[in-house]
Amino acid sequence: MGQAQRSRASEERVRRRRTGSDGLVDLELWELSREEDDTRMMRLAQREQVRSRQRRSRHRAKKRKLALYRLFTLFMIGVCLILIYQTTGAIYRMAHREKVNKNKGIVDVVSDKLYGEEIAPPAIVEDLLEVNDYSRPGTKLNKVKSVFVHYTANPGTSAAQNRSYFANLAKTHERSASAHLIIGYEGELIQCIPLEEQAYAVVTRNEDSISIECCYLDEDGKFTQETYDTLIHTLAWLKQKYRLSTDDILRHYDCGGKKCPLYYVEHEDAWEKLLADVDRYKEN
Repeated sequence: MGQAQRSRASEERVRRRRTGSDGLVDLELWELSREEDDTRMMRLAQREQVRSRQRRSRHRAKKRKLALYRLFTLFMIGVCLILIYQTTGAIYRMAHREKVNKNKGIVDVVSDKLYGEEIAPPAIVEDLLEVNDYSRPGTKLNKVKSVFVHYTANPGTSAAQNRSYFANLAKTHERSASAHLIIGYEGELIQCIPLEEQAYAVVTRNEDSISIECCYLDEDGKFTQETYDTLIHTLAWLKQKYRLSTDDILRHYDCGGKKCPLYYVEHEDAWEKLLADVDRYKEN
């Protein structure tokens, strides 16, 4: 083989080696490029996931803020309504509150002085309840059509104790109850509510009647003589004051069927005698 042929063969081998090496390099570069693209895509996907989570988080936070704002708005509306209700109630009570003497307890004793031919009022100890929703509503009594007689249903308790019970209802909220006047078993007479205001005594007749509670000692509900005498005097005075007839003097029993006053429900003759004694009081 000549020198020229050997040189060409050598160059061919070198060329083939170079060609093989360049192909491998190109493959490696392509693979590296693909890996970089994959990595870049993964990073982009991760960033998109992070952004998506952030968007959802911001959306939830916005919804929570909106819900809290609505709740706060409703709360403020409720507070305003309560304040308006309380303010209105206070203004109403102030408008109807009776002027009370400085002593704030036993205010005044009405004189037993006779007024010509008219029946003198009994000796009344005014110890008015504070205006409240459970025993003294402060509502005006426009007209008196009847006078109701009750018994306390609690033997042995005094007029002062029953007055304290009515006053305490403003704190206990146990029920609504009261009367204009309470006669004790010793004949004392306490006024709890002005005669120009309604009491919580006869549910269907509070708006046009005056009520008298009577204390007693025995379980049968019969009044002591002292209670009876004061009651007759008081009924005769109220009958004259409001131009009523004996038919307008009623038992709690006569309006609703409650056995009150017990003795005078179970003994009709005793009740008839009581009414007759009221009619005769002025003569006596």
